[in-house]
Amino acid sequence: MIPQYQQDFLDTLDFALPQEYLAYLFTAESTYEFGGAYLIEADELLQFNVTREADEFYPGYLLIGSDGGGEAFAINKAAGKFVLTPFIGHDEETTIVVGRTWQEFLDYLQSEYY
Repeated sequence: MIPQYQQDFLDTLDFALPQEYLAYLFTAESTYEFGGAYLIEADELLQFNVTREADEFYPGYLLIGSDGGGEAFAINKAAGKFVLTPFIGHDEETTIVVGRTWQEFLDYLQSEYY
């Protein structure tokens, strides 16, 4: 993401992103793909959430990618945890914590999608 847009991006969020994930977002130059799963780059992240009506269907979460099938990767805004949740039928009982930190999330992705 172009540095001049980074603050604008942060100003649109209603929570603080985990610092390690934020560092990744601001240095990634394209969508991160691995074994069919992917993470959305910063320039497309807000539109990804708007298109999927995240405020309505995933309140309290920011969608950050997909497993390439029927599940979304998201961040729980209150706890900062990385979760896996269905694109259809999301609720608090369907979320699975897949990382309490960015590194744990990356480890999960490596073990499940490589």
